[in-house]
Amino acid sequence: MKLLRTLMPLIALSALAGLPRWGVAAVVYTALATPLTTAPNAGGGNSDGTGVWFNPLTGSAQSRGYLFPNPLYQDGQFFLLLDTASYATPEAEIYTQGYFSRGNGVVYASDANLNPVWLGVGATIGPATGYQNPGAGYPDIGPNFGNGAPGRGFLALTLRDPNGAGSSNIFYGFADVTINADYSLTLNAFAYENVEGAAITTFSAPVPEPATAWAFGLGLIGVAAAQRRRGRARR
Repeated sequence: MKLLRTLMPLIALSALAGLPRWGVAAVVYTALATPLTTAPNAGGGNSDGTGVWFNPLTGSAQSRGYLFPNPLYQDGQFFLLLDTASYATPEAEIYTQGYFSRGNGVVYASDANLNPVWLGVGATIGPATGYQNPGAGYPDIGPNFGNGAPGRGFLALTLRDPNGAGSSNIFYGFADVTINADYSLTLNAFAYENVEGAAITTFSAPVPEPATAWAFGLGLIGVAAAQRRRGRARR
């Protein structure tokens, strides 16, 4: 028994060493204190920068008027707009403002449905999600074309790792968006998984930080040890 008690701390440390290393991978989540909504874009995005611009890689988001940002193209940058020029009924759209050739893109529903996939809470976005061929599809979310309907949901994104060497060096991410009754778009938050190729699961509220999860796990181990000590003391 004395030998077992001596070895217990070593056994515990060995078990902890085999636990997942949460600090290696993390979801980088940005919630907007004030959600941003697209204003009508009279140029259809072709000659008018009016809308909501965001970049999960930099954590930035802004509403803009007519002028486009400078620089216009950046890895991970996207442009939400309400297109009032192209159709009789205004169309909600998302444009990729990162280079397609570098892997930046919106995930389409399928190779037969080349409009952005529209997802709910708890959906997995990863290598097997939808059709991933940046620039091969269309930006339409609805109501004329696309898969979106009024309510809150998620757009699936591929984001080029700026440190990567090719178009396959991408992160998976999402934009948390509300489609309003008039098909204007409200950006609530966005996120990406900071490990190349790792899937991300959609959610509409912050998840515990890795350090918090680790501390919580250690706390449970401590509670279990205390209960064992109390049990021995009662015998």
